[in-house]
Amino acid sequence: MSRGDAIDDRNSAIFRGRIYRILAMAFSPPKADASSLYEALLQAHALLLSTGSPPEPEKPSEKPSFSTIAKEHLKLFVGPGHVPCPPYEAVYRKDRPDFEKGLVMGPSTADVRRAYLAAGLDISKTYTDLPDHITAEMEFMQFLCTEETRLEQECKEEEVTKMKSMQREFHKNHIEPWVGYFADCILHSTTSPFYRETATVLKQFAKSEADYFGRDLE
Repeated sequence: MSRGDAIDDRNSAIFRGRIYRILAMAFSPPKADASSLYEALLQAHALLLSTGSPPEPEKPSEKPSFSTIAKEHLKLFVGPGHVPCPPYEAVYRKDRPDFEKGLVMGPSTADVRRAYLAAGLDISKTYTDLPDHITAEMEFMQFLCTEETRLEQECKEEEVTKMKSMQREFHKNHIEPWVGYFADCILHSTTSPFYRETATVLKQFAKSEADYFGRDLE
């Protein structure tokens, strides 16, 4: 897909699935080629803003290195020590009773797993994190977008409608309520160009998706 095509078709399942994939990769434990994701994030930023031209990087002289990204990933999301921005939905839900706020393994965690099961997915036995980790939720939405594309190609209109409905409900129930708070936490906790760009794209895309599904998201 060319840049121009993506700008003209931001609501397509293919385009949306690619943004979810970029975000899932950006929040995953960094790999040796992680610095190449920075350019993908900048392009996603530009496309979401409809400019077609990447914004000026905070440090335009060079891409963030793998070692700096890996170090910042541990500091922000893993530890050891204090973790400023735990990457779990349950931590940020403001619509839960006071005694549940800020805790992992809340009701939303179980709800997320039920959504995965309803789509025919289950947590792999080799997966050692929680189902409401930001990466898992981004990968799930990517899966639903990919399935929508496949079903459209097979002219299965009823199944396409079902897949779109699953995306709409998951976004409403498990992305909109928390990713804005999570993104703000990152923006307030790091000077890393990579993770500041990741948080910015996450926040922009959540708003874009809410618009796509016909809802307002501050």
